[in-house]
Amino acid sequence: MGIFDWIKNKETKTEFEKTFADLSRMSSIVPSAGKTFDLLKNLNSETTESQTDYLISEFNKIQYASKTNSTFYFYFPIVTHILYFKPEYEKDILRYLIGPNFANGTTNTEEMISLIQGAMKYKLSEKKEYLTKESQNWIMNILPKLENEVEHEIQKCWKELNE
Repeated sequence: MGIFDWIKNKETKTEFEKTFADLSRMSSIVPSAGKTFDLLKNLNSETTESQTDYLISEFNKIQYASKTNSTFYFYFPIVTHILYFKPEYEKDILRYLIGPNFANGTTNTEEMISLIQGAMKYKLSEKKEYLTKESQNWIMNILPKLENEVEHEIQKCWKELNE
């Protein structure tokens, strides 16, 4: 009977649960990942500043450590989902997208934006639920307008590298 329950549960997962399955699984090891998952479920444009601050605080506690590509792909759906609803938090979390790609050698603003958009297409071709619709919208429609913010993050990376 256990296998049938697993199949039933697998089929009834929402798009959100499929997108953030890794974050949910990680919660047994990293409690802040579970809190981030729960807070992300309720995130929308009406979420208060204090609720969003709590989300960002829990998100920052995760400290996912791996190769640069794995780190980028772990944070990618989370950051873009948050920024769709709360663009004012760019200065707090955009670094999770820029830093790993800078470490891989992307130092030009236009290339960085193009790389992130290409990463979206690549990951969606592998798994259609990799990003929420909101994340995809942010990447295609908002990110290209953030050249100054992306450049600022790249300059922060250069500064950290030179220190």
